[in-house]
Amino acid sequence: MRVFRPFSDAGAYAVRACLAAIHKCVSKSNSPFRAGLLLATLGLSLSSVTASATDGPISLRRGVTIHEWLNWAPLTPEGDYRRPPYRDLETWGSTADFTEIRAFGFDFVRLSVDPGPLLSADGDRLSKAVARLELAVRAVTQARLKVILDLHPVSQVKAWSPGAIEGPPNTQALVRYRAVVSALARMLAKVGTDKTALELMNEPQFEPCDGVSGRNWEEVLIGLVRAARDAAPELTLVVSGACGGTITGLVQLDPAKLNADRLLFSFHFFEPEAFTQQGQPGAAAVKGAPWPTSDKEAALALAYSELLLEEEVLTPHERAARLADIRTYLGAYTAAGGTPEKLRTRFGEVRAWADRHGIPHRNLLLGAFGATAATGSRGGALDAHRFFWLEAVRREAERLGAAWTYWAYSNPYGMSLRSPDRARRPDGVALDALGLRPIPWDTSSRTDATPDMRRRARP
Repeated sequence: MRVFRPFSDAGAYAVRACLAAIHKCVSKSNSPFRAGLLLATLGLSLSSVTASATDGPISLRRGVTIHEWLNWAPLTPEGDYRRPPYRDLETWGSTADFTEIRAFGFDFVRLSVDPGPLLSADGDRLSKAVARLELAVRAVTQARLKVILDLHPVSQVKAWSPGAIEGPPNTQALVRYRAVVSALARMLAKVGTDKTALELMNEPQFEPCDGVSGRNWEEVLIGLVRAARDAAPELTLVVSGACGGTITGLVQLDPAKLNADRLLFSFHFFEPEAFTQQGQPGAAAVKGAPWPTSDKEAALALAYSELLLEEEVLTPHERAARLADIRTYLGAYTAAGGTPEKLRTRFGEVRAWADRHGIPHRNLLLGAFGATAATGSRGGALDAHRFFWLEAVRREAERLGAAWTYWAYSNPYGMSLRSPDRARRPDGVALDALGLRPIPWDTSSRTDATPDMRRRARP
């Protein structure tokens, strides 16, 4: 794999030495032709070095995922994808969202796309579906935001679910998937390779995480990279390891086998999951599990969780069983420990992997991170703990030299930068932790705001 780096101090010294040597030769030469030849040679050499120094993936810093617009594509009553596929922008939000994303301080958006409508289409139907996505990408880039188009399989149509797609490279599903990758790569190249990238698959599972499954994914990934690169040689591609795109999967990946430039290596981070996933199915009534862990605050979390259970209609037996589950959950989490030291150790694994393979740290991407926020009626992390964790993860990514993507912009599941209603109220805790610029919640400036929303926004 060819890796490009900007000049190091040693590289800059070598260039200066080269310039000095040629200047000496030119000044001593009595032949204008010889002097001109030496200078032309220098120009060619430096232009080659400069091209190598500036080549590589597009530059990204801070991003946010939009998941609800182009994913979970609408279905017909028969369970097929509606045609044309995907939601209109107006049914999700408006271009004002992109303007405000830019105003917060983000420079790119990760657009999560359900590949099912593309995989289930041929010919004219496929072309029309890709054209819909092109309009979406252009709507975002017009707000001076770069775009990662994230192929993000979901489970709503079994034939095109992650389980159906993730298999040996020669399955019919993956043959079609490679064709979709080619079509999207060509489309993004048309929009502009200076402002777009294609993420080949979100969180590829290929479990268990024993190394063998990672090699199976690697074989699939090689084919996907080749399909994209043949269609659009200059396009940035986002790749990740197996095991759900985690750090564990990334460090099993051998980047030399991909044999391609303009790659961003992505990893997702939601550790410890007992903290970030509290309030989600399986731990819906857990509220206030702290980060960093402490026995004292875990005891408070049990009290918060008990109060939540009082909102539910439960028999005494059901309530006792649920409380026992929550005690077990909190006890296991506290025993395992969630600490800044563990967080730094995990990011250190990424650093060591990149250094071992000669990957510039600017080619790393923390592709998703977030924690469920508690509300009065839902479990999740308290604001103070969520702030500590989000800020710590963001700072570790920046210390590593990696770009990062917050999960997510607007959804109803507790990890949302803005409320999922039409008002799009900003989450000040997350914005503070991400080091971004809060903007006033004034819906009067939004063209999609209702008169009632505008009245509530005024003092």
